[in-house]
Amino acid sequence: MAGKHLGIVILALAALLLGSGRAIAQDRPSLSLEGDFDAAVKTNILNLVDISRYACQPPAVQYNLLRRQIRDNAFRALQAMGYYHPSLTLTLNTATDNHCIAAHLQGHQGPVVVLEKVDLQLHGDARDDSAFQALLADSPLHRGDQLRHDRYNNLKKQLQQLLINRGYIQGRLTTHQLSVDTKRNRAAVILHVDSGPRYRFGKVTLQGSTLKPALLRPYLRFHPGEPFNNSLLLETQQAYLGAGYFSAVRIQRGSPKDGSQQIPISIHFSDRNRWSLLAGVGASTDTGPRLRLGVENRQVNRAGHRFHAETELSGVQQGAGAGYQIPLRDPLHERLDLHTSYVNESTDSNDNERISTGADYIVELENKWVATTSLELLRETYDVAGQLDRADLLIPGFQLSRVKTSDPIYPRRGWRLNGKIRFADQALSSTASFLQATLSGKLILPLLGGRILSRVDLGYTEVSNVNELPASLRFFAGGDASVRGFGYESLGPEDNQGNVIGGRHLATASLEYDHPISRQWSVAAFTDAGNAFNVLNNFRPRHSAGAGVRWRSPLGPIRIDLARALDQSRSWRIHLSMGPDL
Repeated sequence: MAGKHLGIVILALAALLLGSGRAIAQDRPSLSLEGDFDAAVKTNILNLVDISRYACQPPAVQYNLLRRQIRDNAFRALQAMGYYHPSLTLTLNTATDNHCIAAHLQGHQGPVVVLEKVDLQLHGDARDDSAFQALLADSPLHRGDQLRHDRYNNLKKQLQQLLINRGYIQGRLTTHQLSVDTKRNRAAVILHVDSGPRYRFGKVTLQGSTLKPALLRPYLRFHPGEPFNNSLLLETQQAYLGAGYFSAVRIQRGSPKDGSQQIPISIHFSDRNRWSLLAGVGASTDTGPRLRLGVENRQVNRAGHRFHAETELSGVQQGAGAGYQIPLRDPLHERLDLHTSYVNESTDSNDNERISTGADYIVELENKWVATTSLELLRETYDVAGQLDRADLLIPGFQLSRVKTSDPIYPRRGWRLNGKIRFADQALSSTASFLQATLSGKLILPLLGGRILSRVDLGYTEVSNVNELPASLRFFAGGDASVRGFGYESLGPEDNQGNVIGGRHLATASLEYDHPISRQWSVAAFTDAGNAFNVLNNFRPRHSAGAGVRWRSPLGPIRIDLARALDQSRSWRIHLSMGPDL
């Protein structure tokens, strides 16, 4: 019993302490304003006249100090906004047993001080520097404007920071003056900059990495001898970190040698661990649960080659593959990927087993589009509607793609576009000849607090007989990323027995509205349409509609949809999918 009573006492004391702590945190002296104060002026007064640091019921000897500080800070807040002749009356209600002290400030802000003179001058190399010219062109200080001390101070700081960022080592503000004629309510601003010469990038020293300097130097966003620009140092650091070789990149500016007017740069790298293990799990109604395991060597040699191997297992697809990546002349934007894979796939429409080996030459263009030139050797054994066959194809191809997004996790605006063309010819050691082009795109736009997501997928194949195409090159529709409400690859041309055999062409589209209901959750409504087909006259689009929920998990967006076909009697289908929106 004694222990029980002791616990009750401890809990009561804790509650009392917490309650009094909340009272202490919440009960503070207050300040109220009354008068013809502009909203910005009122905000500035409340920010500057902070009496919350005083006790709720301070001793009487502090009252005079409190009054003086409130009046002084209020006048300072008004002068900073250009009001040098305010009329203020302060009332300070003393504390009682139940209430904290309360200050009440009443008055008028008075006439405003106007800028009569604004003298901004550049001397030295900065006079011809576009960055300085743009800063002064966008200056918030103009003749006839209301005086704002913060605008003057901000411009002065921006000029000083720009001198540092642009390499003007000797630069300084020779004159920085704000004068106020309180009788006439007029002010003058004088800011004169003497930048001196602009220094340039000097010698670049690379330290700490085992990679060859010939691989490291293309990541530099500047060259020795160019005018110094601190933003180029930041871009260089981000480029190195984005390469995937380094865990940390530290860039230091050295001191210029006498008379050289060059700033030496030292870059120190910390390499990442060379080997890493990869593991991932996922699920979708198309493939069921899936497991991915792999290994990666981030730096096979000093030339920066990479190697990875992985295997993926699911109820529909099992496979393994390996890839070898070689950075080229511009390793940030150009590389060669060598790859090989084995896949065994079984769906409701077909079974296929394929072995693929190929090479991709990948270049990121200046306009941010990614161009991929590929060559693939494919051997596929496939069974479609009981017809067993094998194809051996040598497939050249070319692809252009780009993704632009406002946010990688939950973009409110963005788009993705991918176009690809590939072919094979019997004259080039292939068992079939065909030409195939695909185009897919997605667009996300904000609407009414949510998002509109639209998607289209098109495919065209020129081939004499669709039966000559292996299953992986035929078009099917239906599934999580196609026409929801239908099973995975369950739509397409059929044989005489009603078995889906896939088609030459494809056209599917989707329209969806997604609206957030919390920080992590959203609800969605959508409609999908489309099908695979062989002849345009026989194109019979299937339609579906439904609703779903979205969860922005730490692993990426997870979607659960409930959809049903609109043009025939079918039961509702649940679709589960994961992956980025773009």
